Amino acid sequence: MDAVELSWGARCAGLAFFVLSVLVVALAAVLLLVRRWPWCSCHVCRTYLTGSWAKDFTNLGDWYAHLLRESPTGTVHIHVLGCTVTANPANVEYMLKTNFENFPKGKRFSALLGDLLGGGIFNVDGDAWCHQRKMASLELGSVTVRSYAYKIVAHEVETRLLPVLADAADKGKVVDLQDVFRRFAFDTICKISFGLDPGCLDLDMPMSDLANAFDTASRLSAMRGAAASPLVWKMKRMLNIGSERELKKAIKLVDDLASAMILQRRKLGFENAVVAGRQDLWRGSRRPSAAGSQ
Repeated sequence: MDAVELSWGARCAGLAFFVLSVLVVALAAVLLLVRRWPWCSCHVCRTYLTGSWAKDFTNLGDWYAHLLRESPTGTVHIHVLGCTVTANPANVEYMLKTNFENFPKGKRFSALLGDLLGGGIFNVDGDAWCHQRKMASLELGSVTVRSYAYKIVAHEVETRLLPVLADAADKGKVVDLQDVFRRFAFDTICKISFGLDPGCLDLDMPMSDLANAFDTASRLSAMRGAAASPLVWKMKRMLNIGSERELKKAIKLVDDLASAMILQRRKLGFENAVVAGRQDLWRGSRRPSAAGSQ
């Protein structure tokens, strides 16, 4: 069948229609952005958008802490992010205890951390959260589990944490307490969850690949929330570029290493049913959530 050659006028009309369609779609996107963008010219929002806070603070957390100290109510509003930061004990109690059901994490929060936390208890709301809380309560609330965790924490404190601090004091060394306690937490969590010891709190302060990958994934996931618009990180994730590409690699490394640790422990055999339950909870929490797959 011979192809029909369009006339010059028909080709021009088709091109004009295509250009007009693109312009209409672009205009719709701009209008949607203008309508939903939380425009604000207050001092806090201007400081955030211009990045001028970085002149005096090394990270957003320190800047937020400064704002909270300066606030008479212990609460600040970041309008361009659509969020409120509070350190007021009354507000915290109201949100986490008195009226907890009225303060869900929400889809935006779940989307930010969905790739890392999946559908775990720290990243879901409603019925999914209640179900996982019941599972965790049954698993973690028994006397056996508490005794098991207490022995691990006490042993870690006596054999590693205190010797590290004592060695630093004897030698007059300066230590980063945040790094020390991060290593302490990582070691104890791995012992309780997987029954394996990464040894991050030894005197020579080694760092495991899993800890490094998880720190990287946590940092890059938090950076999503610092973006002026969610469209920024979502576009980077779709194109697999920049920080989103690095985040994807870090999360894959976390999953691979955690799965390898679980497999290794299964081959060695469980010390008791406690470790088995911890690993089942880990596997369940790493199932991708709807937010993370969007």
